[in-house]
Amino acid sequence: MQEYQCQDYKTLIVSPENASVVPERIHAEKKIYKCQYCDMTFTRKQHCTKHEIIHTGEDPLKCQHCDKTFKNKRHCIIHERIHTGEKPYKCQHCDKTFAQKQYCIQHERIHTGEKPYKCQNCDKTYRNKRSCIEHERTHTGERPYKCQHCDKTFKSKRHCIIHERIHTGEKPYKCQHCDKTFAQKEHCIQHERIHTGEKPYKCQYCDKTYRNKRNCIEHERTHTGERPYKCQHCDKTFKSKRHCIIHERIHTGEKPYKCQHCDKTFAQKEHCIQHERIHTGEKPYKCQYCDKTYRNKRNCIEHERTHTGERPYKCQHCDKTFKSKRHCIIHERIHTGEKPYKCQHCDKTFAQKEHCIQHERIHTGEKPYKCQYCDKTYRNKRNCIEHERTHTGERPYKCQHCDKTFKSKRHCIIHERIHTGEKPYKCQHCDKTFAQKEHCIQHERIHTGEKPYKCQYCDKTYRNKRNCIEHERTHTGERPYKCQHCDKTYIKKQNCI
Repeated sequence: MQEYQCQDYKTLIVSPENASVVPERIHAEKKIYKCQYCDMTFTRKQHCTKHEIIHTGEDPLKCQHCDKTFKNKRHCIIHERIHTGEKPYKCQHCDKTFAQKQYCIQHERIHTGEKPYKCQNCDKTYRNKRSCIEHERTHTGERPYKCQHCDKTFKSKRHCIIHERIHTGEKPYKCQHCDKTFAQKEHCIQHERIHTGEKPYKCQYCDKTYRNKRNCIEHERTHTGERPYKCQHCDKTFKSKRHCIIHERIHTGEKPYKCQHCDKTFAQKEHCIQHERIHTGEKPYKCQYCDKTYRNKRNCIEHERTHTGERPYKCQHCDKTFKSKRHCIIHERIHTGEKPYKCQHCDKTFAQKEHCIQHERIHTGEKPYKCQYCDKTYRNKRNCIEHERTHTGERPYKCQHCDKTFKSKRHCIIHERIHTGEKPYKCQHCDKTFAQKEHCIQHERIHTGEKPYKCQYCDKTYRNKRNCIEHERTHTGERPYKCQHCDKTYIKKQNCI
């Protein structure tokens, strides 16, 4: 081998047989192809042609299986493999095959443990360059990719493309076993494992297995206690990035998912899908033990626990157990006092989103739920259903300790506390405890002196709404409670009983 010195190309190592032609070839490859639209030059004509497409916007190559077009042949071929399923690259260490060579190389590094790319700002290392660059952007804050349909920006092109599919509705990945389609390849692969039963990811700490790696990692954090994702707006931390993003939307009010049938928008895709089933009437989840069907899987699973008696979620602060994680979290807020939902119209905060929405209707005057049997309207669906039972006589909730039945689950639970002696609500100002939250709030007003309910007809004020309404009847003469055995009527229900 010998060296060839050139003032333009520095030192090149060439073989003896090529040494004589090197000067001619090197100088022939000087940048002689110039773009027609800008000052860029290229050593090869095909590179120049590809570059010019940026200016013309021309997509000369079209997928044989769909309408997608591409600026270069390689990208078109790789895309077509989505349709054909061709995976020409095989791992040297196992039977896995890949549509793209670089994916095969990256996969092989799982076997070898090689992580050749190191972050410039910390000690993290990566198997592929792209992941390293995207990670480095967490240090620099750079988000170079912007959605074509909204103002959202992203650290990676891939995440931007996936996000844009929310707007376009594109779902290019189809399940091999059914007609379901997906916006993300990973979601398609995970779905296919429902058909195959494959659960390749096993927890390091117990025998649980999972269809996807993310769920396995998130589960392992229940063992380690790790919560690496912190809300940008408050001190809450999360085991998963997804849950953190969803939580942050409480603060930002962002609702990126829109119903196909009406103008409703949602912070979570799952909630949008479930809502759309109200329009379509679809209830794809059926109870294993009875004929009840449900719009979402979670409600079906929680219902099935009424048959099995399973209550897998335990309060961190007391011995109460729950059929659903959601109810457990809501209950725990009684102990912690956390109220993450704030009214848009005043400073009131709430432990439950539903309660916040219902409260906001006091400001707006909205009463969207109407009784089927009379003209009464209600701010929330539950109150409307409970009212309708006064017409039908239905009392579906039975006390576990006696034969009493109730129109509402809430009243049944409150009654059962007479038997159990449970008083989960504690006064903030003294040691008194209460079976009902309302009673606790009313009691606390003794300490604060607050009397928020004022008579419409005089200046009298009251700590609770019921007493105010009963007082107003002394002005109006209304006596709505009639004895079942005689003609006597009463202002108060308890006097009638």
